[in-house]
Amino acid sequence: MKTLLIVSLVIYLVGFVLWIAGCVARQRSRGASVGTSKVAGKAAGLLNSLSLFVVIAALIVHTVVIGIRTYYTARLPVSAIGETLIFYSWCVIIATLFVVFRYRERLTGLITIPIGIISLAICFSRWTEPKTLPLILRTVWFEIHVIASFAGYALFSLAFAGAVLYLIRSYGSGKGSGVSMRDGSGESSLEIARTGVVWGFFLFSASMFSGAVWGYLAWGTYWMWEPKILWSFILWFWFAGTMHAWYIKSWKGRTLAILTIIGFAVVGFTYLGVGLLMKSSHSF
Repeated sequence: MKTLLIVSLVIYLVGFVLWIAGCVARQRSRGASVGTSKVAGKAAGLLNSLSLFVVIAALIVHTVVIGIRTYYTARLPVSAIGETLIFYSWCVIIATLFVVFRYRERLTGLITIPIGIISLAICFSRWTEPKTLPLILRTVWFEIHVIASFAGYALFSLAFAGAVLYLIRSYGSGKGSGVSMRDGSGESSLEIARTGVVWGFFLFSASMFSGAVWGYLAWGTYWMWEPKILWSFILWFWFAGTMHAWYIKSWKGRTLAILTIIGFAVVGFTYLGVGLLMKSSHSF
């Protein structure tokens, strides 16, 4: 199982190198002369297709690892921090591929694929062999809680990538916060960020609700004053405020992008910072 995960990681790395090459080739083809633009465009298209194929192949191996671990434990592997890293990175790659097919945007992959690769690499330092769940976790509410939580984290990661791209394109254009690139790439990046925030918030809200039910079943209370729960509420309120700024206050452009990037930092601390640095009821 661990060998398969290493194979998946290596294939992801190869796919990411090809992904970079495809993006660079695409940019160069746009600035090429008329005589060479067709050849450069074909080369870029070939690299893009190849990188997409390799990343999908890595995702298939990644999925097999999750499937095998699920088979041996009769549960989705999302209890230990190493297992959650495997699941989170899987969700991030799926979100990346969704953007490629839905928005025809590959540049977000330059940010999200490394996030997935790094998460997968970190999981080896937190590796645990498959084991049965403690009695306290044997409820469907726990699985709903964790799945929704990490799917939300993945979408917040996607939103982060869209926000970073928007800022790069915005400042590169030399215009103000309401910048609109001629090819619409700036607005496309902001739309990806908005979609990631909205659906990530929806899933994280589902996670908070199911977590409260699970907490009541496990400890007899919906709320406890402990770091993971507190930081989860901070994260929820931050993205609730970001959505309020977008829809109610009509904040657009750089301000919203910066709020999204800060929100991703809160995601990182809530997920790994609290789990590694603080004692929590979420450690099993």
